[in-house]
Amino acid sequence: EWHSAADFLADGLSMSASFSTDNGAAKTATARLENSWGVGATYVTSAGDTTLTIGGGVADGEIANTGTQASADKGGYNIGISAVTGDLTIGVGYGDGDTFVANDATATTNRQVDGSVTKIGASYVTGDITLAIGVASGEAKDSDTFGTAGTTDDSSDSTSASVTYAVASGVSAVLGYTSVDRKNNGSTSTLDGTAWYVGAT
Repeated sequence: EWHSAADFLADGLSMSASFSTDNGAAKTATARLENSWGVGATYVTSAGDTTLTIGGGVADGEIANTGTQASADKGGYNIGISAVTGDLTIGVGYGDGDTFVANDATATTNRQVDGSVTKIGASYVTGDITLAIGVASGEAKDSDTFGTAGTTDDSSDSTSASVTYAVASGVSAVLGYTSVDRKNNGSTSTLDGTAWYVGAT
């Protein structure tokens, strides 16, 4: 691993990088991680009364099975921006990547998944009340044939909002709401729905 000092190359910039590899021994029938690496950076600056934080990274993992490079791997990138102006905070993030998971049907084979997600959120503090709202939208294509990209979209879209009220020092009342809409292979899923929450912390 390597981590830069603060204000690396420019005021507000910091970076990190990592790399790992195995000993090169022959792989068994079970796939093993061959090499992995990642690079990321964060940049903080200001524009008038607004503080901007920009972050991003890219990572990849190579998988080998009995000494042969797998036709699918794990990797992707992400980027995010947050802006703070007084009591208002807004954030936007995006990620895209490929991975694989155990096949639900057999649990002995792998399923390739290629997907992306976008998230947007905002919060505003006014006196003892904090208002927050967030939206997340993701889509992916999965395939039961390892190494072959899927052709139909799975998707998940959610919207959430909350109101938090500071009742007393260290005590807050919370009202929250979430709505989720999901589709599996382009068709409507039975996992759609809404939820609400009332409580205190």
